Amino acid sequence: MDESALDRYFDNFIVNDPSKMEKQEVNEESGDELFFSLLPDELYQEDAGTVSWPMPELDASPVRLSTPVMPEILPQIQNVTSTVKLGCCLDLNVIACKAWNVEYNPKTYKALIMRIRQPRTTALIYKSGNIVCTGAKSVEGSRLAARKYTRIVQKLGFPAHFLNFKIHNLVASCNSFPVSLERLAHHHDCSYEPELFPGLHYKGVPGITVSIFSSGKMSLSGN
Repeated sequence: MDESALDRYFDNFIVNDPSKMEKQEVNEESGDELFFSLLPDELYQEDAGTVSWPMPELDASPVRLSTPVMPEILPQIQNVTSTVKLGCCLDLNVIACKAWNVEYNPKTYKALIMRIRQPRTTALIYKSGNIVCTGAKSVEGSRLAARKYTRIVQKLGFPAHFLNFKIHNLVASCNSFPVSLERLAHHHDCSYEPELFPGLHYKGVPGITVSIFSSGKMSLSGN
Protein backbone atom coordinates (compact mmCIF):
# COMPACT_ATOMS: atom_id res chain seq x y z
CA MET A 1 0.00 0.00 0.00
CA ASP A 2 1.47 3.35 -1.03
CA GLU A 3 1.64 6.39 1.25
CA SER A 4 -1.17 8.31 -0.51
CA ALA A 5 -3.66 5.48 0.00
CA LEU A 6 -2.63 5.25 3.70
CA ASP A 7 -3.11 8.96 4.18
CA ARG A 8 -6.58 8.83 2.69
CA TYR A 9 -7.50 5.94 5.00
CA PHE A 10 -6.52 7.83 8.18
CA ASP A 11 -8.25 10.99 6.96
CA ASN A 12 -11.53 9.12 6.45
CA PHE A 13 -11.18 7.44 9.87
CA ILE A 14 -10.69 10.76 11.67
CA VAL A 15 -13.62 12.36 9.89
CA ASN A 16 -15.97 9.46 10.69
CA ASP A 17 -14.74 8.98 14.31
CA PRO A 18 -17.90 8.59 16.49
CA SER A 19 -16.16 9.73 19.70
CA LYS A 20 -15.22 13.03 18.10
CA MET A 21 -18.80 13.57 16.95
CA GLU A 22 -20.12 13.01 20.50
CA LYS A 23 -17.66 15.52 21.96
CA GLN A 24 -18.65 18.05 19.34
CA GLU A 25 -22.35 17.58 20.16
CA VAL A 26 -21.65 17.97 23.89
CA ASN A 27 -19.72 21.19 23.28
CA GLU A 28 -22.52 22.55 21.11
CA GLU A 29 -25.16 21.71 23.74
CA SER A 30 -23.13 23.30 26.54
CA GLY A 31 -22.68 26.41 24.44
CA ASP A 32 -26.45 26.69 23.92
CA GLU A 33 -27.12 26.27 27.64
CA LEU A 34 -24.61 28.99 28.44
CA PHE A 35 -26.26 31.32 25.93
CA PHE A 36 -29.77 30.66 27.20
CA SER A 37 -28.71 31.03 30.86
CA LEU A 38 -27.83 34.66 30.18
CA LEU A 39 -31.33 35.44 28.93
CA PRO A 40 -34.05 36.81 31.23
CA ASP A 41 -36.63 34.38 32.55
CA GLU A 42 -39.32 36.08 30.49
CA LEU A 43 -37.55 35.18 27.22
CA TYR A 44 -36.31 31.65 27.87
CA GLN A 45 -38.66 28.88 28.95
CA GLU A 46 -36.55 26.05 30.33
CA ASP A 47 -39.33 23.44 30.19
CA ALA A 48 -40.16 24.08 26.59
CA GLY A 49 -36.56 24.77 25.61
CA THR A 50 -37.62 27.65 23.39
CA VAL A 51 -36.88 31.34 23.21
CA SER A 52 -39.75 33.80 22.92
CA TRP A 53 -38.74 37.29 21.89
CA PRO A 54 -41.13 40.12 22.80
CA MET A 55 -42.95 41.57 19.82
CA PRO A 56 -43.95 45.24 19.74
CA GLU A 57 -47.66 45.92 19.97
CA LEU A 58 -49.27 47.15 16.79
CA ASP A 59 -51.35 49.83 18.55
CA ALA A 60 -48.59 50.96 20.91
CA SER A 61 -48.08 54.70 20.91
CA PRO A 62 -44.57 56.14 20.74
CA VAL A 63 -42.87 57.06 24.01
CA ARG A 64 -43.25 60.73 24.87
CA LEU A 65 -41.26 62.60 27.46
CA SER A 66 -43.54 64.45 29.86
CA THR A 67 -42.62 67.39 32.03
CA PRO A 68 -42.35 66.62 35.77
CA VAL A 69 -45.45 67.49 37.78
CA MET A 70 -44.96 69.18 41.13
CA PRO A 71 -46.83 67.50 44.01
CA GLU A 72 -49.79 69.38 45.40
CA ILE A 73 -48.87 71.38 48.51
CA LEU A 74 -51.65 71.44 51.10
CA PRO A 75 -51.17 73.49 54.29
CA GLN A 76 -52.06 71.83 57.58
CA ILE A 77 -53.61 73.79 60.45
CA GLN A 78 -51.34 73.98 63.49
CA ASN A 79 -53.08 76.46 65.78
CA VAL A 80 -56.46 78.20 66.02
CA THR A 81 -56.96 81.16 68.34
CA SER A 82 -60.50 82.06 69.37
CA THR A 83 -62.29 84.14 71.99
CA VAL A 84 -65.59 83.78 73.86
CA LYS A 85 -67.42 85.92 76.37
CA LEU A 86 -69.07 84.44 79.47
CA GLY A 87 -71.26 87.44 80.25
CA CYS A 88 -70.28 87.68 83.94
CA CYS A 89 -67.37 88.65 86.14
CA LEU A 90 -65.21 85.89 87.60
CA ASP A 91 -63.27 85.38 90.83
CA LEU A 92 -60.02 83.91 89.58
CA ASN A 93 -58.88 82.96 93.10
CA VAL A 94 -61.90 80.68 93.52
CA ILE A 95 -61.28 79.06 90.12
CA ALA A 96 -57.60 78.55 90.95
CA CYS A 97 -58.50 76.79 94.23
CA LYS A 98 -61.27 74.53 92.90
CA ALA A 99 -60.32 73.70 89.29
CA TRP A 100 -57.76 71.24 87.98
CA ASN A 101 -54.82 71.94 85.62
CA VAL A 102 -54.73 75.67 86.27
CA GLU A 103 -51.97 78.23 86.84
CA TYR A 104 -52.62 81.59 88.42
CA ASN A 105 -50.01 84.10 89.51
CA PRO A 106 -51.48 87.63 89.48
CA LYS A 107 -48.06 89.18 90.12
CA THR A 108 -46.76 87.75 86.85
CA TYR A 109 -49.84 87.75 84.63
CA LYS A 110 -53.36 88.93 85.35
CA ALA A 111 -55.09 86.03 83.56
CA LEU A 112 -55.63 82.49 84.81
CA ILE A 113 -54.24 79.69 82.64
CA MET A 114 -56.34 76.53 82.26
CA ARG A 115 -55.63 73.44 80.14
CA ILE A 116 -57.67 70.45 78.98
CA ARG A 117 -56.57 67.28 77.16
CA GLN A 118 -59.38 66.73 74.67
CA PRO A 119 -59.07 68.70 72.53
CA ARG A 120 -55.59 69.61 73.74
CA THR A 121 -55.84 73.39 74.22
CA THR A 122 -54.91 76.20 76.61
CA ALA A 123 -57.26 78.95 77.81
CA LEU A 124 -56.51 82.38 79.24
CA ILE A 125 -59.40 83.31 81.55
CA TYR A 126 -59.75 86.95 82.58
CA LYS A 127 -61.65 88.50 85.50
CA SER A 128 -63.97 90.28 83.09
CA GLY A 129 -65.30 86.93 81.83
CA ASN A 130 -63.38 86.82 78.55
CA ILE A 131 -61.61 83.60 77.50
CA VAL A 132 -58.90 83.27 74.87
CA CYS A 133 -58.52 79.69 73.61
CA THR A 134 -55.36 78.57 71.75
CA GLY A 135 -53.83 75.32 70.56
CA ALA A 136 -56.72 73.73 68.63
CA LYS A 137 -56.06 72.04 65.28
CA SER A 138 -59.38 73.01 63.69
CA VAL A 139 -62.18 75.54 63.99
CA GLU A 140 -64.56 72.87 65.29
CA GLY A 141 -62.01 71.80 67.89
CA SER A 142 -61.57 75.37 69.08
CA ARG A 143 -65.32 75.82 69.44
CA LEU A 144 -65.62 72.56 71.38
CA ALA A 145 -62.78 73.54 73.71
CA ALA A 146 -64.34 76.94 74.38
CA ARG A 147 -67.63 75.26 75.31
CA LYS A 148 -65.82 72.93 77.71
CA TYR A 149 -64.10 75.87 79.45
CA THR A 150 -67.45 77.58 79.77
CA ARG A 151 -68.96 74.45 81.29
CA ILE A 152 -66.12 74.15 83.82
CA VAL A 153 -66.73 77.73 84.98
CA GLN A 154 -70.47 77.02 85.26
CA LYS A 155 -69.82 73.99 87.47
CA LEU A 156 -67.80 76.21 89.82
CA GLY A 157 -70.94 78.28 90.55
CA PHE A 158 -70.64 81.21 88.11
CA PRO A 159 -73.58 82.23 85.85
CA ALA A 160 -71.49 81.84 82.69
CA HIS A 161 -72.94 81.71 79.16
CA PHE A 162 -71.37 80.86 75.81
CA LEU A 163 -71.52 84.24 74.00
CA ASN A 164 -69.86 85.87 70.98
CA PHE A 165 -67.56 83.04 69.93
CA LYS A 166 -65.09 84.31 67.30
CA ILE A 167 -62.01 83.03 65.47
CA HIS A 168 -59.22 85.62 65.60
CA ASN A 169 -56.21 83.88 64.10
CA LEU A 170 -55.35 80.67 62.28
CA VAL A 171 -51.82 79.32 61.70
CA ALA A 172 -51.01 76.67 59.10
CA SER A 173 -47.74 75.25 57.74
CA CYS A 174 -46.52 73.30 54.72
CA ASN A 175 -43.30 72.17 53.01
CA SER A 176 -42.22 72.99 49.46
CA PHE A 177 -38.97 73.12 47.47
CA PRO A 178 -35.91 75.20 48.57
CA VAL A 179 -36.02 78.82 47.47
CA SER A 180 -33.63 81.77 47.25
CA LEU A 181 -34.89 84.40 49.67
CA GLU A 182 -32.58 87.06 48.23
CA ARG A 183 -34.23 86.81 44.81
CA LEU A 184 -37.72 86.61 46.28
CA ALA A 185 -37.08 89.70 48.43
CA HIS A 186 -37.32 91.96 45.34
CA HIS A 187 -41.09 91.47 45.33
CA HIS A 188 -42.89 94.61 46.48
CA ASP A 189 -45.02 92.71 49.06
CA CYS A 190 -42.02 91.02 50.70
CA SER A 191 -40.13 91.94 53.84
CA TYR A 192 -36.76 90.24 54.40
CA GLU A 193 -34.30 91.20 57.14
CA PRO A 194 -31.96 88.22 57.79
CA GLU A 195 -30.28 90.04 60.70
CA LEU A 196 -33.57 90.06 62.63
CA PHE A 197 -35.46 87.00 61.34
CA PRO A 198 -34.26 84.11 59.13
CA GLY A 199 -37.51 83.97 57.16
CA LEU A 200 -39.14 86.19 54.57
CA HIS A 201 -42.57 87.72 55.15
CA TYR A 202 -44.86 87.81 52.13
CA LYS A 203 -48.27 89.50 52.01
CA GLY A 204 -49.82 88.36 48.77
CA VAL A 205 -53.36 87.74 50.00
CA PRO A 206 -55.19 90.39 52.09
CA GLY A 207 -55.35 89.34 55.73
CA ILE A 208 -52.80 86.49 55.37
CA THR A 209 -49.08 86.68 56.10
CA VAL A 210 -46.76 83.96 54.78
CA SER A 211 -43.36 83.34 56.39
CA ILE A 212 -41.06 81.59 53.91
CA PHE A 213 -37.75 79.97 54.85
CA SER A 214 -34.87 78.98 52.58
CA SER A 215 -35.51 75.26 53.21
CA GLY A 216 -38.96 75.58 51.63
CA LYS A 217 -40.99 75.53 54.84
CA MET A 218 -43.83 78.04 54.96
CA SER A 219 -46.02 79.29 57.79
CA LEU A 220 -49.35 80.99 57.03
CA SER A 221 -51.19 83.10 59.58
CA GLY A 222 -54.35 85.19 59.29
CA ASN A 223 -58.03 85.32 60.03
